Amino acid sequence: MKVRSALLVVAVLSALGVAGVEWHGIGEENYIAGPHIKSPASLAGKVVLVDEWGHRCPPCRALLPRMQQIWESFKHKPFVLIGSHRQDRNESSIKALVEKNDLHYPIYQGAGISNEPENGGGLPFIYVVNHRGQIVYSGRSERDATEAVVNALDEVGKLPSLVGDVKLVKFKSLEKQLVIGKPIQAIVKKLEGATNSKNQPVAEEASALLGAIDKARGDLQEEIEYLKGTNPKEALRLIKLMKATWPKEAEEAYKSQVAGLIAKAKEQEAAEKAAAATAKGATNFKR
Repeated sequence: MKVRSALLVVAVLSALGVAGVEWHGIGEENYIAGPHIKSPASLAGKVVLVDEWGHRCPPCRALLPRMQQIWESFKHKPFVLIGSHRQDRNESSIKALVEKNDLHYPIYQGAGISNEPENGGGLPFIYVVNHRGQIVYSGRSERDATEAVVNALDEVGKLPSLVGDVKLVKFKSLEKQLVIGKPIQAIVKKLEGATNSKNQPVAEEASALLGAIDKARGDLQEEIEYLKGTNPKEALRLIKLMKATWPKEAEEAYKSQVAGLIAKAKEQEAAEKAAAATAKGATNFKR
């Protein structure tokens, strides 16, 4: 593939956002201060904290130094903090607060997601979106929001857990088998039978495990959805793992898409090679 075509693919992919999460208010017309967010696609696979605030809101102003601390703590991780200003766009007042509090994270007017949680009309308001595009916290506690960020960052790069938060007691022996990438049909059948057990703890644990398995499948499918647009090579890897664990569901969901993803993965690889060659050439030129 020609370099020009490869770079065109990169440009097309960069215009796509995370599946299930539609970002608005992060264009240049809404930009106020801090680093620029390149595109919705640049947020894919990252944990995003959105701080809704206003320059005429005393509690909001009091929270700004803490937002900067959070940014400093996590900025080297797959994390973005967006200051979403929600009052009148008085840029002189806003930028005065930015300078006073030495803020260095992106600040935009009205930035957020289309399906953002209801904030009751009050400010400040914070929500956290994990790398799968799920809202994992919404409220007014920066402490709880920080905890949600820490937990969400811990999940980045990990496969969803088939056990979830279930404390295994009766089915402890199944723990090493309940892993995405391994066949679990026989285990699911066993658990389904155990839900009818007269032993209540056994029935409850089996039911909880089945719920965790269903949630993990949903999380994996959401991850595959956004990766199809931003990282088709990784999407194909996850589809392969899903086929091993849920063969029927994977066949039904992705059979018609695999060929197209393979083509996109090849284009992605060519684009990455072209970008690497360009970077190498620039480095040699500087020397």
